[in-house]
Amino acid sequence: IILFFQDVLWMIVLTVGLLGSHCEGAISCKNENGFDVDWFILYKNKSGFDYVYIDSTNQNLKKNNKLVNNQAGVLANTLNPYFEKSPHFGFIAYNDQTPSCNALKEYGHSKGVVMMDEDNVVWLLHSTPKFPAGDESNNFYPDTGEKYAQIFMCVTLKSAQSAQIGKHLKDINAYIFKEHNRGKLKDSSTAPQPLPYHENLKSAGGSQFKRFVKQVSKERDPKGEISASVIKENRS
Repeated sequence: IILFFQDVLWMIVLTVGLLGSHCEGAISCKNENGFDVDWFILYKNKSGFDYVYIDSTNQNLKKNNKLVNNQAGVLANTLNPYFEKSPHFGFIAYNDQTPSCNALKEYGHSKGVVMMDEDNVVWLLHSTPKFPAGDESNNFYPDTGEKYAQIFMCVTLKSAQSAQIGKHLKDINAYIFKEHNRGKLKDSSTAPQPLPYHENLKSAGGSQFKRFVKQVSKERDPKGEISASVIKENRS
């Protein structure tokens, strides 16, 4: 009986230890169960909060088990550092359509959240106006985001890539509407490159991505509105 209870105790200690290490590790994109993934791509349906989803662990499209605005879903799990505002983390939220106003045309037509710690950078790019609407897990997804289709793409990168992301945000003149410990995002501060241009990115897990910056046609936009995105490269 004593040996039995000792075994049970060790199992409890081991389980708690694993849970603790899962919660306290470097920041990362997350799946619906809260586990780390190198990257994910999420497509929200044109009406409602259902979506289809692929990630680095399974590249077959699958339907959601939790809604996109769920407090314990893919987006909420990934944005947990954004909600916590820990002194060990930093973040930048940029959006040309913020929860309170629309940015001037001089700013990039681009939307995203960048989160940083000592080890990793999480870059969540998306198409959703007014996102994140709030800074808690119960109010981060805007009601206005229900009507139209939306896309989210998250990439986990090593912290050494933060300078490249900092330069990217500067080159697109991203409209930053919320920040915390912004200094954690390094800026390479090199001279702007002629538009358009693209550069390679490598995720923490070794997947190849390409970031690019382009200018909208001057005939359509005399002021030269800038937009940007990131694509994943498929390599055999």
